[in-house]
Amino acid sequence: MSTLSILALVSGTFSIFLPMGGIFIAILSSLMAVMAFRSHPTISAITFGINIINASFLSSSLVATDTRFGDAYLLLVGFHAVLLSVGIVWRLSRQGYQKSTQRIL
Repeated sequence: MSTLSILALVSGTFSIFLPMGGIFIAILSSLMAVMAFRSHPTISAITFGINIINASFLSSSLVATDTRFGDAYLLLVGFHAVLLSVGIVWRLSRQGYQKSTQRIL
């Protein structure tokens, strides 16, 4: 999982520099980061932060191609935010599971 989290971080950073393809690379990067969130939450959270900043401030091509301002913009920022929330809940549920199994043993 360490490789997956580092790959997600590198691809999330790389997505900043691509105009239109960067949107799809950022989505793929967030999916990889949510899978690696359980074992490496710090690197995955940094990846989500980069993707959210990229989607909200640096995706001018997304705003330029959107006919109704805001629909695709809110969808993409919301996608990254929801995946971050899923990763946090998944990480916290693992910690609770480990504590409960330690009590039994």
